[in-house]
Amino acid sequence: MLKKIAKVLSKYPIKSIFFTVIIVILLAVGVKGVFMATGNDTLVEPSSTVYQDNLMLEEEFGGESIIVLYESENLLTLENLEHMKGIEDTLQMNDSIYSIVSPVTLVEEMANNQSEKFKDGFPKSQQTLDKMIYDNGELRPVFEEVVIDDQYMTMIIKLNGATEDAEKTEVIESLNNYLDREEIESAETMVSGKPVLDHATRTSMQESIKSMMGLALIIMVIVLSIVFKVRWRLLPLVTVLIAVIGTVGLMGWLQIPITMVSMAVFPILIGLGIDYAIQFQNRYAEEMTKEDSNE
Repeated sequence: MLKKIAKVLSKYPIKSIFFTVIIVILLAVGVKGVFMATGNDTLVEPSSTVYQDNLMLEEEFGGESIIVLYESENLLTLENLEHMKGIEDTLQMNDSIYSIVSPVTLVEEMANNQSEKFKDGFPKSQQTLDKMIYDNGELRPVFEEVVIDDQYMTMIIKLNGATEDAEKTEVIESLNNYLDREEIESAETMVSGKPVLDHATRTSMQESIKSMMGLALIIMVIVLSIVFKVRWRLLPLVTVLIAVIGTVGLMGWLQIPITMVSMAVFPILIGLGIDYAIQFQNRYAEEMTKEDSNE
């Protein structure tokens, strides 16, 4: 097989180069389709019973949750709840949201159920808010799920089941943009939950890949310049870059995501690629030397 390929390459060198360039360009276009993945399907086989059962459960009762934690010495104030209501208004039009549970949603539900008593809906004064939240000075039991203690309360944003990573990222970015834009002095806020952790992991993976590729490129240029004493000493580096582009581009065309597991392939690909490229170029140089001596 290799001999047949060698004969074709030697017989049609220009055409072979042309088709190779076309293939590399097509593979390079596929790089745009590459995406990071950190979901459950990267850890468990999607066709397994466990994964399918979990997927069915998420479709019925919602998927992962994003938690917004509020910390304040004076927690259940009108200012804090209005700030929290701003988050609810920002996210309520997003189709990826399954449900939102917070002190605000509970207050709004109480206002709707008691429309005669609270005709204005969401309370406009602290006194009205206190009447809805407290009963004889004690926190109403309905708020115990979202009010942890006197200093902490939470907003639970549950996503739809099987929500894509891109959709999770959109929700997280909308949430972070609101918190950056609408700063609140009376409370400290923190955003957490598995979707947030996965988003941070994907971002870290992207930065790690860029750093790894850049550092590997610099090291290979230095090593090849010092150790590989031949003409076109940086040619193996070009060969490896083409191989990396081809591999990543093929992953893009086939919609194969980059995961924490598949990232381990790139150091191996670079290491083996530069090794084989050097050996191939060296062997080619030896054969050219033999032909020149025979002449």
